[in-house]
Amino acid sequence: MTRQIIVHGLDRILEKLDRDMIAEPLKDFFTGIGITIQKPARENAPVDTGHLRNAIQYEVDKSEPSLWARVGLLDASPGSPLWLKGRAMEYGTGKQGDSEVGHKSGHWPPGPALDVWARRHGMQSGAQVARAIGKRGGLKPRKWLRGAFESSKGELGRLLNKLGNDILARWERG
Repeated sequence: MTRQIIVHGLDRILEKLDRDMIAEPLKDFFTGIGITIQKPARENAPVDTGHLRNAIQYEVDKSEPSLWARVGLLDASPGSPLWLKGRAMEYGTGKQGDSEVGHKSGHWPPGPALDVWARRHGMQSGAQVARAIGKRGGLKPRKWLRGAFESSKGELGRLLNKLGNDILARWERG
C-alpha cells in the first residue's frame, strides 16, 4: 500500500541535464519526501499495539539519479495480516469504507481474529467486537497515509523549490 507522485516528462529533462549535477539534489529531494510523509503517517496511524505505526517506512530509489520515493507498509506482503490491517484502517471496510476499494457489502470480521484485542480492552471475546462492527456496516476510513500526503503538500512544494534552487546553483557553478 503506497501513494504515488508522478512527474511526467522527467525522462526528457534528464536527457538534457548532466546526471552528476542532479543526482545528489534528486536523492535529497526524494529522501525529504519520504521523511516528510512518513512522520504524519505514523502520527495518523491508529495505535493499539504500535505494529502498524512502526511498520510505516520510506524508501528512495537507489539508481543514479533517484527517480522515486515510496512511503507505506513496504515490508508487508499483500494479504498479510499487517497489510490487511493497514488497508482496513486506510480505506475502511464494508458499507462505511471508501469507494476506492471494492468492499461495499456488509463487513463482519471473524470474531477469533479480534479475540486478543477484545481481551486487552476488557471484553470476553472478539465476537462482541465483530458483532458491533457488522451492525455498523464496517469500519470508517482512518486515512492515515492519504491524510499524511494531504497535510504534507506545503512542505512538498518547499522541497520542490529547494530541488530547483540546488540544481540551478550547481548549473551556475558549471
